[in-house]
Amino acid sequence: MRILFFSDLHGDQDAVSRISQQLPEMDVAFGLGDFVSFGRGLDEILEHLDVGTDVYLLPGNHDDAKELKLICKEHPHFTYFHGEHVVVGTKTFAGLGGGKPGLPFGLSEENVQQILKRFMSLENLVLVTHTPPYGTAGDRAWSGAHIGYQSLRDFVTEVQPIAVYSGHVHEAEGTTDSLGATQLFMVGKGGLVHDV
Repeated sequence: MRILFFSDLHGDQDAVSRISQQLPEMDVAFGLGDFVSFGRGLDEILEHLDVGTDVYLLPGNHDDAKELKLICKEHPHFTYFHGEHVVVGTKTFAGLGGGKPGLPFGLSEENVQQILKRFMSLENLVLVTHTPPYGTAGDRAWSGAHIGYQSLRDFVTEVQPIAVYSGHVHEAEGTTDSLGATQLFMVGKGGLVHDV
């Protein structure tokens, strides 16, 4: 199965156009959040991504989660994916949106732990997250600061999912890393296609 992962479009019309052109060639896609900045224009941006391919959407720290849920209800090919999971092929994909508190959709470490507990017993697990695990190669902002979730890192270290696909850190797009046997992939507005 061909899967497209993308994140952090932030309303960039050129990036939205490139992603929408790739979508028809995919079996499924995962949008990892921050489709807009500060919640403005979410419906207009996502309208361009409704091209007939099933897309699982996470709210990023810039997205209004309630608005995203409503948009997903109006579009049959969109699924709100924060805190949810789905089997695609032989893998179970599970979603965690949001970022650190302070923007439209921020989650505390405790909130993240509660959501991740839902995924503890899932087999052949692949995580799709807006924010990466703390202290990894993909978790380094332009300032050098780490802005990922420690609780996500702890979960990955303990559970060892097959892979984690994350966005949020724009300057880390394309970066790969690992935590034990788990492969980490940093996704951005350029998109990443994997055959799973």
